[in-house]
Amino acid sequence: MNKLPKAMHGSLWMRAVVVGVLLSVLGAVIWAYKRDFGNARPEQSQDRPAVGALLPTVEAGPADVFEDVTAKAKINFVHQFCDVKIANIIESNGAGGAWLDYDGDGLMDLFLVNSGPLPGVTHEEPGTSRWPNRLYRNRGDGTFEDVTQKAGVAGYGYGTAAVAADYDNDGHTDLYVVCVGRSILYHNRGNGTFEDVTDKAGVANLKGTGIGAVFLDVDNDGLLDLFVANYLTFDPNYKLYFNPDAYPGPLSYKPEFNVLYRNMGNGVFKDISETAGIRIPGHRAMSVAVLDYNQDGAPDLYLSNDGTPNLLLVNDGKGHFKDVAMSAGVAFNAMGEAAGSMAATVGDCNMDGYDDMLITRLGYGSLYMGGPKGVFEDRMMASGLGALTAQYVGWGGNFVDFDNDGDLDIIIANGDAHYLVGWPSLLLENRGDGVFSDAAEKGGAFFKTKIRGRGSAVADYDNDGRLDIIITTIGDRPILLHNRGSFSNHWLKLDLQGTKSNRDGFGALVKVYAGGKTFCATARCEFGFLMMSDRRLHFGLGNVTMVDAIEIRWPSGQHQRLTNVKADQILKIIEPATRL
Repeated sequence: MNKLPKAMHGSLWMRAVVVGVLLSVLGAVIWAYKRDFGNARPEQSQDRPAVGALLPTVEAGPADVFEDVTAKAKINFVHQFCDVKIANIIESNGAGGAWLDYDGDGLMDLFLVNSGPLPGVTHEEPGTSRWPNRLYRNRGDGTFEDVTQKAGVAGYGYGTAAVAADYDNDGHTDLYVVCVGRSILYHNRGNGTFEDVTDKAGVANLKGTGIGAVFLDVDNDGLLDLFVANYLTFDPNYKLYFNPDAYPGPLSYKPEFNVLYRNMGNGVFKDISETAGIRIPGHRAMSVAVLDYNQDGAPDLYLSNDGTPNLLLVNDGKGHFKDVAMSAGVAFNAMGEAAGSMAATVGDCNMDGYDDMLITRLGYGSLYMGGPKGVFEDRMMASGLGALTAQYVGWGGNFVDFDNDGDLDIIIANGDAHYLVGWPSLLLENRGDGVFSDAAEKGGAFFKTKIRGRGSAVADYDNDGRLDIIITTIGDRPILLHNRGSFSNHWLKLDLQGTKSNRDGFGALVKVYAGGKTFCATARCEFGFLMMSDRRLHFGLGNVTMVDAIEIRWPSGQHQRLTNVKADQILKIIEPATRL
């Protein structure tokens, strides 16, 4: 065999290196823009109208657990989608809302957020006016009344999400509306109306692409602070991407910092992001969730990020945070990917006393199972959820004990990330040990209906002990699912009221002892993807009619114990003024 000259050897070696580098770069770029391809359907026409005909009422069968009662409940909201296709990554997210009891009558009311036009992002006809956000007061008879104008919460700007809590401990639930560019804080006057106190409070999150928020007491001073999750800085002029039928992915745009506002107690908040350690560069948050990861009574934060590893920010009890996601095993999915995470829902789905987390994603989601050593195990595949969810893009996800049998089931709102086509939502039943099966047949006709799902939230809006669900959509109406299941199982709902602790009781660790089992939950701002659920703690009890004991560790350090509590009631528990 003839030998090649040394010069040629060097030339070939250099070419190989160059080719290798180019392939590596190409691979990295393709990975960075994976979101562009994920669900591409080139044959799908992109010139179809965004809204067209609204989803008609989904007629439930006689045995269906859930019934679409949106029209019957008089909720006539429609999400304003100002485009003929999903033209960019901001439009793809949609909008959500919050369940809250704004008038203090014990019934959960519903606030829904609208998007509308946004210069440089949407593509509406000139002169298009923004449709308002809507507040629906629960009448208590299965119907709602639109009180938006009276309450003064129609809003402005490009809305995405909402959370509610009593930030000034005056007994009235306040409302924070997350928007792109400028968010809104409404102070509840207690007479059915709200006042926009955004500027006074200093929580506008100016120029931030807000996508989520939670109220929590980071320093345990009895005042709820506010964490705002920001997404990315959208550039309409960015064109460097590969897929002509989709849009640039998250890594094409500059990340934004999240913000932590400390409640100073005088109606004013202070940005403490830097000193608190939450100002971490390089991420594009999609949502934020509160949990007590190490059960030390200090609220921690989990950030779902788009295209970068997720963050688990552990609180030292004084409002300073450190990211431990890598060591805790919750930064990546089971495939080792930093896939586009949508949101986390938190609960103890295998009843071992430790918080678990379900992460919805564009790509393989995760079911992180907590344990005593502070390390989570991703059991997405072992739980059966991998096979049940892999073909969809999950957005909103919630733990929900829909049949009150004592274990946490799952609802997931699915929707295409790139196209205005519908996918079915998922109802997944827990067999009691954290393994799940498809419960669409039980759930009913809705779970065979294709919608452009985005946000989801859970609440018992008629106080009958059966958990109901709201799902928001892109360019369509929401779906209110009334739980009418004919189960013989029992339940208990706890409405906590702090005195020394924050009035919402956020951060209280609750244990319910019943029928030889221990049910654990932490009171928190129940925020998922774009939406907040009912803040009250709900426990399905199976066939148990009497709870042996309820133990509460309040954020103040107070311990409270109640015994021989009857099931099938909503029990209001007030934190003792003095130690028991």
